[in-house]
Amino acid sequence: EQWYQRRVRGVLTHGVLDNGRGFARTKLFRHKHEIETGRTSSVGNDILGFDSTGSIVNQEDTHNSQDWKKICSQSSKVITFIDLAGHEKYLKTTIFGMTGHIPDFGMLMIGANAGIIGMTKEHLGLSLALGVPVFVVVTKIDMCPPNVLEETMKLLIKILKSPGCRKIPLLVSSKDDVIVSATNFSSERICPIFQISNVTGQNMELLKSFLNLLSVKNVYREGDTVEFQIDDTYSVPGVGTVISGTCMRGCIKINDTLLMGPNSLGDFKTIVIKSIHRKRLPVKEVRAGQSASFALKKIKRADVRKGMVIVTPVSNPQAIWEFEAEIRVLHHPTTISVRYQAMVHSGSIRQTASIVTMSVQHMRTGDKAICRFRFIKNPEYIKEGHRMVFREGRTKAVGNILRVFPDAPPPSRGPKRDKMKPIYPGRRRRVKSYNDRLVESETK
Repeated sequence: EQWYQRRVRGVLTHGVLDNGRGFARTKLFRHKHEIETGRTSSVGNDILGFDSTGSIVNQEDTHNSQDWKKICSQSSKVITFIDLAGHEKYLKTTIFGMTGHIPDFGMLMIGANAGIIGMTKEHLGLSLALGVPVFVVVTKIDMCPPNVLEETMKLLIKILKSPGCRKIPLLVSSKDDVIVSATNFSSERICPIFQISNVTGQNMELLKSFLNLLSVKNVYREGDTVEFQIDDTYSVPGVGTVISGTCMRGCIKINDTLLMGPNSLGDFKTIVIKSIHRKRLPVKEVRAGQSASFALKKIKRADVRKGMVIVTPVSNPQAIWEFEAEIRVLHHPTTISVRYQAMVHSGSIRQTASIVTMSVQHMRTGDKAICRFRFIKNPEYIKEGHRMVFREGRTKAVGNILRVFPDAPPPSRGPKRDKMKPIYPGRRRRVKSYNDRLVESETK
């Protein structure tokens, strides 16, 4: 999957066809090891702009880069691609991108010649668990033998129609199919399937038309209170500490005084917004549902971590150590019981938590129960109704947070040991140095 998605994104956003050897994807890699292995290992972002007639405004300049300011100024609609890793090694990064970046839709990439692999099912199941509508793009149809493509499509349709998915697959082959699939896509019942080629450009126009017709799915509230999820931190020379994330509620403006936290002690620190950038452009404010980055005044990067939030002081935020959630186990090789530990993903939060109590004695694959969790390292800002993913290796469970316990005490660290005192009590034997022994031998 990791090879196909970057090729498709490169063809869409840069307006150039692939040469069959990964030319389109080389424009999008962020790290050296990604170029060497061809695998996406981080969360990448790119934009695709449409004008009022539905034409793409993205144009590549002489330096193989894109001017986001020019794209945004000429566009009446801008789509942001959140590029996630397809390899199993980077599954936690993919889950973080799905929960923290809050996408409206998911585009599942499948190679026609490779077929449906294990991670394809993993990502499809993750999208279904988080309630993200998915459409499928089958690539490499120019080089795939017809019988192999037919087998891949048969298996794909079988999976989509299975009781776990309950989707209605719709193979998009004309403009009419594009209109039908785009207007009914938000219902989460229809799953459009596109068959494209990045080398010949076959059916790419159908995919572009579909993306242009998509409407926003998530609805955000604009109230007096502010809530901003932090999903990444940077240290920019000459600017200082910069954070990025998604505004979940309210409106944030330059020079606003807000609270950021919680830290390891559960405290919220007062911060001042120095500047705001959105889509690489300086702006004066950011509203609910928009992603942006802030430069902070007099804040060290070490004091900020992923999973923190920015809120208004009047909201009286509380740091939570323990919470209760109703979860369903999607897969576990054995049984889950009390004191089991795994990684909790909820929004931009990614931290290990332990099960304190359970409504049942044991849980296996397919079981459902109400569990009380406790974070291991730091308290977090979570609220009732948030979705969560509970995973460890191949173990996966999903659920909703039902209650939080703000009165739960932090874990007892125990008394601090004096480093000068011996670990084992008793008589300490002084070890003589080489110089002491040399002096004693000379005096004798």
